[in-house]
Amino acid sequence: MALCLALCSLPAVAQQPVLNKQQAFPATVPAGNYSGLAWLGGDRYAVVNDKSAQAGFHLMSIRIDSISGQLLEVRADSFVTSGQPNRDEEGVCYVPQWNTVWISGEADGQIIEYQMDGQLTGRRLNIPDEFRTAYPNAGFEALTYQQATHRFWTTSEQTLACDGEQPTIINKVANRLRLQSFDDQLQPAEQYWYESDPTVVEQTEGTNVLGVSGLAALDDGRVVVLEREVYRKPKNIGSFVHVKLYVVRPSMQQPGDVLRKELLVEFRTKINLTARSFANYEGICVGPRLADGRQVLILVADSQNQYRGYLKDWFRTVVF
Repeated sequence: MALCLALCSLPAVAQQPVLNKQQAFPATVPAGNYSGLAWLGGDRYAVVNDKSAQAGFHLMSIRIDSISGQLLEVRADSFVTSGQPNRDEEGVCYVPQWNTVWISGEADGQIIEYQMDGQLTGRRLNIPDEFRTAYPNAGFEALTYQQATHRFWTTSEQTLACDGEQPTIINKVANRLRLQSFDDQLQPAEQYWYESDPTVVEQTEGTNVLGVSGLAALDDGRVVVLEREVYRKPKNIGSFVHVKLYVVRPSMQQPGDVLRKELLVEFRTKINLTARSFANYEGICVGPRLADGRQVLILVADSQNQYRGYLKDWFRTVVF
């Protein structure tokens, strides 16, 4: 009995995150430029395409194994649209109490609300002025909402012009980003500094894009940050995408602080003579919990419409 009590009093050992293999579903998901996704409940998800002809979102079905968290099926069901031109739509989130989808546009620097049939409601988040200084094609990529905390979260992909220079393969600087929240009145709330890691590329040959492409807010107030670096060599062979998922705890720090971050998982996809796993992961969302209570995160990659046959529309899950 004494031994049993002693064992029961030991703290539970945290399980290591599980990175499930990436998968493509070409028979049920058409080639696209998928840049963000949001869980609508059950097997239903909203997925945005940053180069679709019109503004709106795809409705997709994603089935996940309830034990392993591995993807079983991804199927594109329909596309709903406002009929307006695409705004380079990158991030998406779902607000359950309103049953509406919110989408960030990198071209117009706005985050606006859509009904489930794709029509606009006329509402938008009140974006602070400093975000208007985003460098071209380096603005809003990431968007998430958490019902329990009543907070939207977003940030720019790269450092704003008012805060410094963009990272390049030459200057080797890191991003200094403003992680911005909004309340249910659509007004700006807390703002924190988030500093990304510098490039992992040592040489100066080729090009790279380094930044935050996704956010996923958890119900306990933590936020998962998707940092990714896309490195392209002149003839593609040797190109890679390096992904790091970090967890931050804004509620444990004061607005204006530089957020402390904890690495959840990191991985690399690549193109070489024997592998074509290259996947530019731009979207992430919180999915369901598994039978044992572990949380699933779902990621989607932008294949640039399956660029030159090299790339695929990859999906993958992380369980923790």
